[in-house]
This record gives sequence, C-alpha cells and structure tokens, in this order.
Amino acid sequence: MIMDYSAFKLFMKNGTLFTVQQCLDATTSRTKAYFKDQIVNGIANMSRESIYQRFASPIHRLSENMLEHLTSMDGKDHVAWAAFVNSVKGERGIGVARYVKIAEEKNMAEFAITVIDEFQKQGVGYQLLSKLIEAAKSNQFEILRGYILQGNKQMLSLCKQFNAKIRFDDPYYIRADINVLEQSR
Repeated sequence: MIMDYSAFKLFMKNGTLFTVQQCLDATTSRTKAYFKDQIVNGIANMSRESIYQRFASPIHRLSENMLEHLTSMDGKDHVAWAAFVNSVKGERGIGVARYVKIAEEKNMAEFAITVIDEFQKQGVGYQLLSKLIEAAKSNQFEILRGYILQGNKQMLSLCKQFNAKIRFDDPYYIRADINVLEQSR
C-alpha cells in the first residue's frame, strides 16, 4: 500500500500553527536518531503526571530498548504520526500517536498518544488520532485499542469523540476500542 507522507499544516485552538506528519518518511531529514532525540526532549518537557498517565510509571527517561521500539516503524503494523511546532530555535516535537499490531489479533492494533503538557487541550491529540485512524484504515485494521489509566480523563474524553467503546475490565485501566471502519473523518 502506498502511504501519503504529506505534512499537514493545522492550527491549535489557541491559533498556534503546527504540523502533523507520519514518522516514516524517507523524503525528509527526520531519521531514527532525530525521532529518538525528539522523544527524549519531549519526555524532559512533560510533567510527572503526564508521564505517569502515558506510561503508568514514574519514569524519568526511556531505555535505549524502548527508544528503539518506539522508532522502529514499518508503515503498516507499526505506524506513528508526530506533531511539530517551529520556533526561532527550530522544529520541536510536541506529540506523537502510534499503533502497533496486536500479534494474536487479526485486524486489531494497540494505540497510544502523547502530547507534551503545554500543548494539551489544543486539539493536537485529536489531529494525531485522526491521522492514526486513517493510517489504520488504509492498512486494513478494524479496531484501534487503547489502555487508559482510569484517572486519565483527557484521553478518555478524546476516545469518546471517536465513539470508542469503553470497558472497565480492570481496576486500573479502561479499555477503549475505536472502530476504524466507522470513522468518516
């Protein structure tokens, strides 16, 4: 399948211009090392609460193995979209959404989204998830499944905007299933 790696210029709710682009793109200088640096910088600019909401652990930095996993996209079974802003200091990663195929499921992938604190509640996560759903649909996935800490109201609200089926199967996590085929975005 041919993927469209176009960069999309969008505006946050506060008017800030940002770009969303699929991470696997041979036409730019965004290498695996570049994405690793952006992830490390992003984690350094997140609050402890946001890190805990995303990783369910009070981490301070990601291991090299985790960084390798997060940056090893194949464009089909492991896809990521990133959001960037530009400033006088250059391009800065502000968020990422990814899915990874669930091995034991035929048409299902697990997804996760991270947006650094100062850009939360501005529509960045919504745009990232929209692009992730488009990629999942073009790669013939039917369900994107997310596991969300019960206290993560922002992520739960975002999933509900995409009509996710919410299940409380666990005392700590909410399971959110987004039917990719039902999305018309």
